Amino acid sequence: PVKERVPEIRRFDRGEDFQRENNYLFGEGGAGCFSDGKLTCRLSGPDVQWVLDRFVDCGARSSIVYEHRPHLGSNKLPMICRNFRRKIDALGGEFRFECRLEGMDVVDGQIQGVMTSSGYLKTSHVILGIGHSARDTYQMLYELGVPMFRKAFQLGLRIEQPQEQVNQHKYGREEYLSLLGAADYTMITKGKRDLYTFCMCAGGIVMPSVSEPEMFCTNGMSNSRHDTGYANSGVMTTIYPEEFGSDHPLAGVELQRKYEAIAYALGNKNYLCPIQRAGDFLNQKRTDTNFSYAGTYQRGVVASELHQVLPPVVLSQIENGLPVMDQKWRGAFLANAVLVGPEMRGSSPVRIDRERDTYQAPGFRGLYPVGEGAGYAGGIVSAAVDGLLSAKKLVEEFAPPGATTEKLTHH
Repeated sequence: PVKERVPEIRRFDRGEDFQRENNYLFGEGGAGCFSDGKLTCRLSGPDVQWVLDRFVDCGARSSIVYEHRPHLGSNKLPMICRNFRRKIDALGGEFRFECRLEGMDVVDGQIQGVMTSSGYLKTSHVILGIGHSARDTYQMLYELGVPMFRKAFQLGLRIEQPQEQVNQHKYGREEYLSLLGAADYTMITKGKRDLYTFCMCAGGIVMPSVSEPEMFCTNGMSNSRHDTGYANSGVMTTIYPEEFGSDHPLAGVELQRKYEAIAYALGNKNYLCPIQRAGDFLNQKRTDTNFSYAGTYQRGVVASELHQVLPPVVLSQIENGLPVMDQKWRGAFLANAVLVGPEMRGSSPVRIDRERDTYQAPGFRGLYPVGEGAGYAGGIVSAAVDGLLSAKKLVEEFAPPGATTEKLTHH
């Protein structure tokens, strides 16, 4: 539960041991519970509106339904996740905490039940919303024969600079800050392989995104007030399946693991965050080990050589794109900027196959892979909409003649 996740995460941030089952990524609400809470997406329509309305029902401010860039805030998400659970409980749902999916019982292509760390559960239908960091579940599904394949995914570094620097460039006048709040930004450099900013956190925090022991990567989040004094953003590009080095369906996961293990070693094997001045990175010069940097990563930082934590094709794009971004800001983007990393979880490196008309995995009747972990979404809203569409497909199986999916799901 959320109330048990918060103190464990605080202990980790203070330097205590990593816990496999209770951390920034695993527990009630998953990684989303401690994410930045951005609700921007490319989708539109009634399903998106329905999702936004449910967030308001569960404690989000009502303005998210019309804001250009709606944002829940990392400090509000735990409460919102808890309220979702309470609503589901009230509707007859049941949550089983500390109950890990370990296998599935399949007979003649039909789901019969699931094996869990708490015992066997008989069921003919499973909605598989595992997120894209449940690597042990990917392995179990692969061994079971669930069809899946490699997919392109996004990775890179994060850049952190003083929020005042961003405000000055974006606003120019001090009085705009009180009207508009901490400034954000979005940039992209076009080319054979685009480089773009991702999940920009104004007044935010660099956080660990760790799902396995002795691995390390970063992410960002920001509270609703955007008041830390620092801005951070992913600086990301796309890596394609033919660049993974293997045609195994889980080759992208192994690529992530390879560089996350290097980052863990650079962080003194203690989940410290490897950092490097942006200028030093571009000049391939190691940042002085006595470099004093406060930053926002709470567990501690260590000056490192970040060229070690990413594949060469990604590094070259960052090296080419960062100076272009800096030119767009007339030299104000990289000044005082520090790079941290790596960021490996921009999206899922795996897609679990499913039939277009039923949303079920081919050869596994009753199995509905959904959301980011299945490779069909790229954020909170798109994952929620994907889950909603899958739920509608499931409801159709049990609908009486003449009933419409809209009436059933809204009821």
